[in-house]
Amino acid sequence: MKNDIQGYSMFITLIAFIGWTISAMDTSIFFFVAPHLMEEFDFSLTEFGIIVAAGFIVAIVFNIVVGPLMDYFGRKVVFQWILFLVSIGTFLTGLSWNFESLTIFRILATGSAFAEYAVGATILIESVSAKHRGWIVGIMAAGWPAGTAISTLLSIYVVPEWGWRSAFYLASIPAFLVIVVRLYIKEPVRFKELVKFRQSMKSYTAETKEIVSQNRFKINKEEVLNFTYLQLMKGELLKNTLLIWVYMNLVVIAYGLLIWFAPYWMNYAFELNWNEAIWTVGAGSLVSMLGFVCCGWLSGIIGIRFANLLFIVISIPLTIWMTFFAQTFNAFLPAYLLWNFFGAGIWGTIPRIFTEAFPTRARGTGSSIGSASCWLGWAVISYLAPHIIEANDYYTAISFSGIILLPLALIPLWIIREIPSSSELEDYIS
Repeated sequence: MKNDIQGYSMFITLIAFIGWTISAMDTSIFFFVAPHLMEEFDFSLTEFGIIVAAGFIVAIVFNIVVGPLMDYFGRKVVFQWILFLVSIGTFLTGLSWNFESLTIFRILATGSAFAEYAVGATILIESVSAKHRGWIVGIMAAGWPAGTAISTLLSIYVVPEWGWRSAFYLASIPAFLVIVVRLYIKEPVRFKELVKFRQSMKSYTAETKEIVSQNRFKINKEEVLNFTYLQLMKGELLKNTLLIWVYMNLVVIAYGLLIWFAPYWMNYAFELNWNEAIWTVGAGSLVSMLGFVCCGWLSGIIGIRFANLLFIVISIPLTIWMTFFAQTFNAFLPAYLLWNFFGAGIWGTIPRIFTEAFPTRARGTGSSIGSASCWLGWAVISYLAPHIIEANDYYTAISFSGIILLPLALIPLWIIREIPSSSELEDYIS
């Protein structure tokens, strides 16, 4: 790919990054303005967790549907419509007038926002060169902490002056602008050739043989006409699907307990006020952006497995320090920031795992199923976290997640046949 780190490659990277940033902004704002919402609409933290969990459940449904849509109708059209739904849900959240309307609008926003993850990763993976895929995917994934950091600023400086509704209105503006810019996105060449290949296989002739022989990318002609979900139910694809589900849920539950409930934990442990706690989370998000990109870059050199292993091993003593030895906020903060780099940094490789583990003929479906497993984990932890913390305490819950659950995620990752650090997508599985 000529000048692959310039021009269109950087354009699609930036667009995927901004789309994921917008999705993260929407979700993070909802968490940060939760006290205002609970006060205005008179509901509890447990009911808040139910709203979040419901949104994640709808996100699972969105992903299940979106996968085949990508594989049969194209990556670009789904990429466009998903962000449009996010924008509508975000804007309508600002118009909520009671608990019921808030719940409905949040389900729409959350459900569509988290389908963006798989769609953005798929179109990006197929549009950039193997040589630079690691750090480029790390940049796209870093949209999540970037969105969280921006939400921090909105929560601290905008919400006190203009109210919580203004944060959702402001977050929807860049989304509508990016929708227009996405009109210039190109359908990946891989998908175009997949469509041509499918059409030719339906009427196998001498001309078909010529099309097959001229195809630039390897495609399994025995499986390509089967429905994509049926393709995932066989052999190595079934194995990859199941193991990625296990990996994703272990990572999500560990990450979710520490990151999204961090403001409540810091208030409980160090008596920080809400703004101080959110500032700390925002600082951690900025650090984790570097971790995402660094881990993604390393995955292109030493491989996804070893990048995960290195970052998770380093995160364990940091978790131990935060939960057992940090008696003051000053002692806690450096470890928290470093954990955001290493513990959270593994997310810089995750889009590679759930896209590259599947062939082009079913990559949209495979990545969406992997993404759905992520949101299943978020639904579980969003609903259970308040109960877990109430039954135990923050220290016990977070130490268990960071010291036990996160390292366990390495097991399914090492069972999966190793994904090459930087090679053509079809070299792994066609």
